[in-house]
Amino acid sequence: MSRPVDYIIAGLGNPEPEYANTRHNAGYIFIDYLANVMTLTQGEDVQNLPVFYRRIDLSADVRDTIFNITNETGTSIGSNSTRVILMKPLNAMNESGLAIQKVMRHYNLSDPKKLIVVADDLNTLPGTLMIQGGGDLAAMKGHKGLENIVSKIGTDFVRFRLGIGRPYSDSIPITQWVLGQFSKENREMDLFGHLLQLTTQALKDYNIHQDLKRVKKKYAHAKKLPNKLNEMNSLIFPVDVHGV
Repeated sequence: MSRPVDYIIAGLGNPEPEYANTRHNAGYIFIDYLANVMTLTQGEDVQNLPVFYRRIDLSADVRDTIFNITNETGTSIGSNSTRVILMKPLNAMNESGLAIQKVMRHYNLSDPKKLIVVADDLNTLPGTLMIQGGGDLAAMKGHKGLENIVSKIGTDFVRFRLGIGRPYSDSIPITQWVLGQFSKENREMDLFGHLLQLTTQALKDYNIHQDLKRVKKKYAHAKKLPNKLNEMNSLIFPVDVHGV
């Protein structure tokens, strides 16, 4: 495409199949979910899965897509559209920054504020969202993927951090918790399904209004969860990866 990229949205995770449904792969899960939502919103054939390309040279699975901007009622805003790169780094989580740096250079995106990173967050309750922009390293301390991105491009990128909460027992090590699968127990999967929808709405609002403070106020740390949660029987959202 000849037009410039408006945003890169990177979901963090580990690429190995055994981690597909784990809490630490919340970012990966969201990117697959978002790709499916965007495909449906664009009116594309539901039989066609969203296509990602495995770019070994970029160390990432990448989807380059354009979608029309709509307002809160779903009405198109003039002829405006947004070019977005959806990506999932293929490095280990702790080396996510290298892939993101490669993708930013490849698509000539120099403004880190146009990079949105989606990752899991132990310190945010399940079903709730933390949104951050700028700040210092302390705001990302403890998440090795985010720390590695900071080491490559600094702290000015936008973070959407998906709450996975902490272990319900002191006997469960943090590593075991984050690398464990989302569970039906305590409606954990249902809460995460709600969070996927909430994060998508927040990104849409950010795309329309370009106002991170507004989005944080409206969507981050929502104290009241819905009385009724949609039942989630799976957090696997199929995509078609070319070049595997």
